Amino acid sequence: MTIHPFPRRRGRTHRAAGDRLPAFAGAVVTASVAAPWALGFAENHAAVAGSIAFAMAFGPIALLVTAVPAAAVTTGLAGAWLAASPWALGYAGRGVAAWAADLALGVALMAIARRALRRRRATVARPA
Repeated sequence: MTIHPFPRRRGRTHRAAGDRLPAFAGAVVTASVAAPWALGFAENHAAVAGSIAFAMAFGPIALLVTAVPAAAVTTGLAGAWLAASPWALGYAGRGVAAWAADLALGVALMAIARRALRRRRATVARPA
């Protein structure tokens, strides 16, 4: 029985980078939970309850943003809710930090979802 060694690779091999969109989406959801305490508006119960409920509802879904098209759509809608939540829940009057953080993080989630959907459409439209 002859054992053949693995061929040696010459030069560097280039591997495709892993998909980072789910990690970015998870980081945005984590930042939305930390925002009331980090930015000083944690005394508002609506802001705290809203951020915790948001993370519990949409955190796991955001991690599936590139795997399941419905998760990408849901993540985009969650981003829209996060952007509107300071006004809908009534804590936008607590200062610029109270609404700017949620607005920026919501827009970021919508952008992540849009990119995931565009990437999926480009992959599906490309012939094999």
